[in-house]
Amino acid sequence: MRGLRASVLLLPIWVIGCEEPSLPTRTYVPAEVLPGTVASAQLSPDQTSVVLDPAGDATFSAPAFQDIVRGEISKQGGSFALLLEMAGSVPENPPLPPPATSEIWWAWAFNLDPAASPQGYPFAPGVALPADFVVYVSWDGTEFKARAIDRRPLLTGEEAIITPVPFSIDGAVLEAVLPSAMIGDPLRFGWGTRTFDWSGPLGTEGAHVVDFGGPPFNPWPPPQ
Repeated sequence: MRGLRASVLLLPIWVIGCEEPSLPTRTYVPAEVLPGTVASAQLSPDQTSVVLDPAGDATFSAPAFQDIVRGEISKQGGSFALLLEMAGSVPENPPLPPPATSEIWWAWAFNLDPAASPQGYPFAPGVALPADFVVYVSWDGTEFKARAIDRRPLLTGEEAIITPVPFSIDGAVLEAVLPSAMIGDPLRFGWGTRTFDWSGPLGTEGAHVVDFGGPPFNPWPPPQ
């Protein structure tokens, strides 16, 4: 399918957890990240931006594990640590709530260039959206996975770049790691969180926003 290409990036595991998880911590390393290249990183945040969102505002009568209550990004050395906290714990084998029939997403969206709105993947051809970079954790009824989608090549007729990223799920908290070099080490950008139901394959009109975690985009670095 035109509109995407895969990329393999060797990334560290960032092992995470919380004090009182309601489910065992599930830490995932994509198969593309080879065991011999994995190292753990214990980093302190240099900067953190947090956005809160009220519980109970998700659409489609969505379950609590799709209802965002907190979004957070932290700069940790050469990476961004991404966090989503939901109104309820993510089950080990969650259902696909209507209208989802294909998969569900927990996502962080980045607006790196306010003047640009790439068209297409993972959305339908011709659909222009200002999120030029997206990181998501997904569940398709069989497995969890996490990917980063660089949509910027779509602006020049090239294919979006797909890269696996490490992530973990601990009760109601989902986290992922984004190397800052993947977004060009920008000094300023916008970021936001969303959850999605997919009623069709990626690259189609099957995307349905379930919840925005606050404004569509928030400033980075955080206001002082």
